[in-house]
Amino acid sequence: MKDTGISDYKEKASHGDVLMPIQRYRCIVPFSYQDLSLHWHDEVEFTWIEGGSIDYGINFETYRVRKDDLLLISPHTLHSAHALKKEEMISESLVFHLDMLGYQTPDACTIKYISPLLKGKYRFVPIIRAGCPGHGELLQCFREMLTCVEDKNHSPRPEWEIPEGVRRREGNELYMKELLFRFFRLLYQYGYVVKNEGSATDSELERKLKTVLSYIREHYTETMTIEELAGVCHFSQAHFMSFFKKFAGMTCVEYINHYRLSRVAAALAQSDQPVMEAAMENGFHNISYFNKLFRKEFGVTPREYRTEAGKPAK
Repeated sequence: MKDTGISDYKEKASHGDVLMPIQRYRCIVPFSYQDLSLHWHDEVEFTWIEGGSIDYGINFETYRVRKDDLLLISPHTLHSAHALKKEEMISESLVFHLDMLGYQTPDACTIKYISPLLKGKYRFVPIIRAGCPGHGELLQCFREMLTCVEDKNHSPRPEWEIPEGVRRREGNELYMKELLFRFFRLLYQYGYVVKNEGSATDSELERKLKTVLSYIREHYTETMTIEELAGVCHFSQAHFMSFFKKFAGMTCVEYINHYRLSRVAAALAQSDQPVMEAAMENGFHNISYFNKLFRKEFGVTPREYRTEAGKPAK
């Protein structure tokens, strides 16, 4: 099954586990997704563009990223991705909480370098392009980190990865931490961590957008109106629709449908729930409309999608 990417808004997903709170995601666009909806999470996210190109939105700015670019997503940062027409893209991401680096321990490293990132006083420079200072060292370190973590979606391992026998060596968890500290040391050394000087206006817009995205996540199985969502932000309906389209990159209706479809797709891939039941439980009450949207989103029917996931059609 092609992986479904990491598409939640304020994510509830657990990245990794209690003992190893880090998760790897390999995505192949347009198969994994066409649009990765605007979302944020408490964890850090590092992404390497292994091949191709795609547009990434990070904190209200859009970046065209290409092969070997490194993306750095700070905690709580809004981000999204949008496929380019007739353009494929392969990426590898690591998502982890700063607890992984001993955030709770008040030593010089956490006080000076880790805590300011989690509290939003510092932020990452979003993109490190090939040829930028330190890029080669950072990319090599990142690729080594990938070999320490299993891909969440169990995608076939790329050719550049080292053999399994070497990959799962004794002390793998210690090596992962060693590499993470090296990566952070390189980021600071080459100036890719900077003071966060966002304006009060930007912060307020971000707060309103996160509020409405959270509201959608909590009520997506219900019927929602533009008037209702505008009220969450204390905007007029006209201003809300303009605000949402500008910062989310799609209309509010498109966004809600995209989220509902992602929930249905997950249900089809992970369970034997009948298609109609999955659609209705996730907010679609017109099955003909649902089928049309699903095919447009994924390029296949719901039953074909389930078959690709290895589940029997229902």
